[in-house]
Amino acid sequence: MGNMTENKDLEAEIHPLKNEEVRTRDLNEAGGNPKEMKFKKFTKFGQFSHWRTAAFFLVLFLCLIVVFAFSFIIPCPVRPSTQRTWIRTFENAVTFPFLTLWDANKDKVTDVMFVFKDSNNTNNGSCVNEEGISFPCAHLTVLSGTNGSLLWKKAIVEDVQHIQCGVQHLGGPKSSGCLVIGIPHYFTAINSTGEILWRLNTSLAAELFVISPPLVLPDLDGDDVGDLLLLFTPANQDASVNKLIFLLISGKSGDPIGRKVYHNIAKGLVPSSPLIHVTIAGAYYVLFIQGTVQGVALKDIYEQASGIPLSASKLNPILKKSDPEWEKKSDPMSGKVEVYNTQPAKFLQHVQVPGTNAGKLLISTNHTVELLDGQSFQTYWLHNVSHIQGVPLPGYFNVDGVFDFLIEDLIAEDKKKVTIVDGKNGKVLWEEELRYRENCPKPSSINTVSQSIFLFWGELPTQSSASGRFSEKSYNLYMVHPSHPNVILELKNNTENVIAFSTALFEQSRHAASVLLLGQPMGNKPGPLTIIKQKLKDLIYLSRVRRLKKGHDNFGDDEIKEYFYRIRYSS
Repeated sequence: MGNMTENKDLEAEIHPLKNEEVRTRDLNEAGGNPKEMKFKKFTKFGQFSHWRTAAFFLVLFLCLIVVFAFSFIIPCPVRPSTQRTWIRTFENAVTFPFLTLWDANKDKVTDVMFVFKDSNNTNNGSCVNEEGISFPCAHLTVLSGTNGSLLWKKAIVEDVQHIQCGVQHLGGPKSSGCLVIGIPHYFTAINSTGEILWRLNTSLAAELFVISPPLVLPDLDGDDVGDLLLLFTPANQDASVNKLIFLLISGKSGDPIGRKVYHNIAKGLVPSSPLIHVTIAGAYYVLFIQGTVQGVALKDIYEQASGIPLSASKLNPILKKSDPEWEKKSDPMSGKVEVYNTQPAKFLQHVQVPGTNAGKLLISTNHTVELLDGQSFQTYWLHNVSHIQGVPLPGYFNVDGVFDFLIEDLIAEDKKKVTIVDGKNGKVLWEEELRYRENCPKPSSINTVSQSIFLFWGELPTQSSASGRFSEKSYNLYMVHPSHPNVILELKNNTENVIAFSTALFEQSRHAASVLLLGQPMGNKPGPLTIIKQKLKDLIYLSRVRRLKKGHDNFGDDEIKEYFYRIRYSS
């Protein structure tokens, strides 16, 4: 009997639709009235089913009321509508060649920041009311990326040297802002709304000349906020040996972390292009150009500044790491590491390699561009140039995920060669000669889904200029994409004085735009200052297709423009 009962239960689980039949048969065997039992059961079940249905519709009705309340009664946050093009003009002004693109008001749309000086600096008491600012002054100005409206304007010193914006955790773990450096000894941190976070004590930087924007470091003093390193040289040096001065600054308060640290450097060569480099063992070094490329261990700077041995200090553990390979290469007297001494260096850039600390170092001289291993200093490749113009621009011409570089090379008094070299081996991927103009804006790049668009300025010859005669004032903005290497899009023809130019994603993955700063540079008479933001798709739509002689393309002009128009951009 026990086995029979178990088999019936198992069959009911396997065949649930037969369950009622089994139970009916069991009732008959027991002598009961199955019809009567079924009627009572179904009646109770029906009553329960009605209540369950009513409860379901009641809950559904309440949910609909809540949905309609949130949809129509409670307003949703309004996403800012970004204008495709906007223009903003300031009269009687001169400007600095600073143009920073940064989301200052946290609306997920990139904003535009620049510095200018107008002919009436006393408007609204803007200079007089600012503590530490004397007349005349300049204005750090932020325009909304959505429509060009003024977000805020901050009075700063007239002689601005460096502006660095978008510094994360400046003044606190959840804040970000800008670092402004000017003469004399002006160093101020400003948050994203234009309020001053802190100022460096002026006595610390008196009679000093800052050589670069601050280097952003990990937390040194244990307050959970990243810190800063300033590099100075004395303003007047008469000795046979110059001094390079390191000053560690708290990113939270602006107070110095210890005292100044002095290093001897060669006379007559001002250090430049400092950067933070992490070796393969995780040791932090400060690299800079001083004729050659040299490095100093950050832990050594900290130890000298604080006067506390590393073993006894509360220094962040990651900054205590050492690299035996680099220490063997360091000078026992000065502690400096000679990274590169083949030729006098002009530009120094760090090339990040995913998955490694050391990365690579791109070093440019007047006549070469050389990629070094960031740990062993071995040369990967070397590219010769006639006379380099500006810092090589990284981007992706190949689809191998390795940075390639656009290099501008002055090959004649009025002619330059724009070359894109392969980041893996230094081979030429693309090149073209253009008419060169002095003070031409720097090139720019913006990433597409797998590669990059490269933008640069100059003037390609036309039929009217085949004899070598070019327009004296006009110079153009060109666009190149590796999918159509034999075609250049001529986006814009400019006769105005372009002070600065940049491109960026104004909205994530959907709104790439260019920004032009037109007007009068410092030292000139005041005049109109104009900032133009324009969507790249609009520039492409109005562009002119220029075909290069060296190649052939089977696509028509409209097809080329349609392809460029449909390109998707990526961060």
